[in-house]
Amino acid sequence: MNMKLKICPRCGSSDIEWTLPQNWSMCSCNDCSFTGPVIEADKQTQKKLQKKWAKKKHKK
Repeated sequence: MNMKLKICPRCGSSDIEWTLPQNWSMCSCNDCSFTGPVIEADKQTQKKLQKKWAKKKHKK
């Protein structure tokens, strides 16, 4: 059974928190400062996003 995690759609981090508890769909990522809806994904998808984000950061 694959466990689903709530992760940032930009960088794949699970270090996220609600911006406003009243608005449960809006979260903020503590790693990349993304604010918006998060996604639910498995560990494999999380690792792919993190790898993609790392490549993107090194290009800048």
